[in-house]
Amino acid sequence: MSENIIAIIKLLAGFAMLFFGGDWLVDGGVALARKFRISSLVIGMTIVAFGTSAPELLVSMTSSIKGSAGIAMGNVLGSNIVNIGLILGITAILCPIPTMNSKITANGIIMIAASVLLLIFSLNGGISRTEGLILFAGIVLFTVISIRKGRAGASPQESESNIKEKKLSVAVALLLIILSCAMLAFGADFMVDGATVLAKATGVSDKVIGLTVVALGTSLPELAASVAAALKKQMDISIGNIIGSNIFNILCVLGVSASISPITFEYAQYNSDFIIMLSFSAALLLFAQPWKPQGRLGRFAGTTLFLAYVAYAVSLF
Repeated sequence: MSENIIAIIKLLAGFAMLFFGGDWLVDGGVALARKFRISSLVIGMTIVAFGTSAPELLVSMTSSIKGSAGIAMGNVLGSNIVNIGLILGITAILCPIPTMNSKITANGIIMIAASVLLLIFSLNGGISRTEGLILFAGIVLFTVISIRKGRAGASPQESESNIKEKKLSVAVALLLIILSCAMLAFGADFMVDGATVLAKATGVSDKVIGLTVVALGTSLPELAASVAAALKKQMDISIGNIIGSNIFNILCVLGVSASISPITFEYAQYNSDFIIMLSFSAALLLFAQPWKPQGRLGRFAGTTLFLAYVAYAVSLF
């Protein structure tokens, strides 16, 4: 069996393990969070977002350790673009999303601020261990504040009734979390190995593979969680998942990866991707109409985001 065929098998196996591992991690995490009576928006931005972003964390850590900085950086930038352009776009097309703008705007600004901070750190050709620790401190602070506000603003009825999670016992939830973490770890390793071999064989750069193939693969859990939440009319979880995942990708994924092994790359190669990531983030806030108390991401916004992502993906090749 040729090396390329083995690489494709690894890539497909990695996709499957990441998808199911991320989905099970969300089920287990939400079941455990339920008893703490945290609001659905905060659960979307923390438990669900962190669970669905675990693949990005493991892929970027593995890539960084193996010296594939292009995949590590491209994975995060690409995943953030995919999350808004492709995933939120598809979700809004399938089921328009009403938004509570006071909360969406505040957290959207945090998402953009994290993106700008990453851009500033990247100007010197990479992310050092010190900068990685600063990013990681940011996700710890964001999580603590979000959970405190979420518990203060949630009602028992919301925690018990509005979150349509699977009914799981604590023991089953813990088992799902342990199993899903193992699947995510193996899936991430398979994906990086497969993507790296294919990149070398086809002459495509690590950057493009990271921004497209790996970014799409690691974002499958976000797609599954966001669409499922929207179809169940859990809109706070759907949009909270996307915003939380993007914040997590920057502050935790790159923060942890750089803390373990500094990430070095040529900023000029990613300049346009930073601009596009920030543009998609700004578009999300504008489409939510922050000047209104209650906004709406309708099918027009979803179609626009989706087509913009398709144009971006095509331009990479």
